[in-house]
Amino acid sequence: MRPVLSGLSQAAGKALGGARFTVVSVLPVAVLTGYVTALVVSGAYAGDTVHTGELAGWTKNHAEWLAVAAFGCLLVGLLLRPFQVALVQMLEGYWQGRAVPEVAAALATERHRRRLHTALVVSDVVVPETPVTRFQDAVALARRRSRAARIAARAEGRMLRYPTGPHPIPSAADEDDDRLMPTMLGNILRDGEDTSGRRYGLDLSTVSHRLYPQLSPKLTTAVNQQLDLLDTTCALSVSFGLATLAGVPLLGRLDLWSLAPLVTALLSVAAYRGSMRVAADHAELLAAAFDLHRFDMLTALHLKLPSTPAEEYERNTALTEFLASPKTLAKDELPGLTYEHPDPGLPASGPTGQPDGPA
Repeated sequence: MRPVLSGLSQAAGKALGGARFTVVSVLPVAVLTGYVTALVVSGAYAGDTVHTGELAGWTKNHAEWLAVAAFGCLLVGLLLRPFQVALVQMLEGYWQGRAVPEVAAALATERHRRRLHTALVVSDVVVPETPVTRFQDAVALARRRSRAARIAARAEGRMLRYPTGPHPIPSAADEDDDRLMPTMLGNILRDGEDTSGRRYGLDLSTVSHRLYPQLSPKLTTAVNQQLDLLDTTCALSVSFGLATLAGVPLLGRLDLWSLAPLVTALLSVAAYRGSMRVAADHAELLAAAFDLHRFDMLTALHLKLPSTPAEEYERNTALTEFLASPKTLAKDELPGLTYEHPDPGLPASGPTGQPDGPA
């Protein structure tokens, strides 16, 4: 039976994305399943004395259970794969649709709004100049200034993680002018999405499907790797969170195993913080995509390239407005833009050359 399941899992993994499918979809499910199974088999839930050495013997005597569990993890990973984007969005803070989540989102967003405003105030705090005559007073003043500088630097770093400024689409009706999200992960991702194209008058969510085909193979590979890593860390955070809930009954043992829920909770937090770091790196890749390939997108749209940053911003703003309203007519919304068609004898626009391989 093992060769059959091994061949099935390899074939399914190859068809569904190879290592990406295994890591992103199967690994979090396998971690949760293995953890709960170990607790049940070891007798931890029943309050018995746990002998970890017996787990190896049990797995050896129940190889068929391992095969069924492996097939189950593969099947669950396959069924949950379409919901991977929804999982990341949940951790971002897109909780609309129900009364209770919307109230929780409002409270969480208000918390981040207060943190941002506090950081704004703290970043402007300075130690006043006071005349000193003694050496001890000079040392104390220098220490206060150093401490104030460190606090201000941390506040400025926190401010950079929040989305600020207007909506990338000028005419968009956005009641939340600060663009805050309920979670820190959501704020980091939204800030990256907003600032990457807004500098040029473009909105990522509006032009992404036109920009993405123009990316170079190296940048495409790097973006995909970041997205895979983001999906994996988010899935592991949820998986360890569920493992924490599964380990709550262990708190009644009042022994070393009572620390298991604490360990899984810390792992869940660590995975979430890892996703925040990945989100920050992903924002840099999004900015690079606009920096390097926005003109390739305009060329693919047969639009004349601008000659100055001011002209570029004005034209890109009009283009963003037009693309954000699919029912509008180009002749009405883009009166000032002119087309520039390439020579039919020249190769088509877009990324050229052979794929560069993994970045």
